Amino acid sequence: MPGNDLYIPIDDSADGGTERPYPTDRATKPWENANIRIQPEGGTESTSAHAGRKNTVIVRVKNKGQEVMTGVQAQAWVFDPGIGEMTKENAYDWFDNAGNAQTIKPGEKATFRMTPWNAPSFGDGVTEKHFCLRANTYQVDGEGERVTRTAGTLKPDTDAHQGQCNITLVTAPQGQGTSQKVPTTTFPPPGGDPVYMLRADHVTTKPDVGELAVLKAHGGIVPNGGETSVGGLSLMTSRGPVPITLSSVAPGFDVRSEFIPGFDTPFTFAEGRPDKIPTDIVVHIPEDAAIGSLHVFDVGLWTERGDMVGSGLRVLTLVTE
Repeated sequence: MPGNDLYIPIDDSADGGTERPYPTDRATKPWENANIRIQPEGGTESTSAHAGRKNTVIVRVKNKGQEVMTGVQAQAWVFDPGIGEMTKENAYDWFDNAGNAQTIKPGEKATFRMTPWNAPSFGDGVTEKHFCLRANTYQVDGEGERVTRTAGTLKPDTDAHQGQCNITLVTAPQGQGTSQKVPTTTFPPPGGDPVYMLRADHVTTKPDVGELAVLKAHGGIVPNGGETSVGGLSLMTSRGPVPITLSSVAPGFDVRSEFIPGFDTPFTFAEGRPDKIPTDIVVHIPEDAAIGSLHVFDVGLWTERGDMVGSGLRVLTLVTE
């Protein structure tokens, strides 16, 4: 039903309303939502699930209105790591709130914990895997609507009742010619044959609360980096803690994909292409990159006229020993 008092804030400090599409000049991007997270059993909130554990998607919803909102619910979807048009049909899995509907007072937030899921083995000895997250909030017999398998769509770019989080952290050992593969999936939009382009944009703005939370959840990150480090964080090494610093030097990029020719190269999707296209991003870290340096960039699928398709991906690449 109509109404815009309930929403999933993208950035608690800047997103004071329900303006969607979210302004493109904001430092925090729509796919960096700090109010959608995964919490592995016995672990901290991040954007990764752990194999062999119960994992719970957490969604925080705010009431910006002047009236108490009753009967509020939430639901969430997880997707393979990737970019593009993530629809409910190509989700890895989806979950409803495990508890009762909640009441949210004006100006306050409520936390919803989805039904836990047991992540299976990810193969190749991988015990932790990043997932893209999307969420929806609604009021029973009121504002918003529940998305089901047969009704409703996921449109977080235009609907403030929905949100998305797509932040991943990868590590790259220091060394000459260091490269790191970031396995992703491209979700092409349905129908038509417009021209698209894969783009990577170097990010040099100060990491926000969402990125810092992902860093803090990584093993070996400790909170004693000092005022000049990223979020006051350090990376533990064999020689002690090293402050994490934000690199101002752009890394290089390559892409390995059957259907995508490369970065900044116009292309159309082949007829009969799959709904999920394996897309490996290869990040080339500068040879003189220091241990503890953080190299940040956004990957996205763009239209010829300059509109991003669906979700982007924020990648944090941390140089380690």
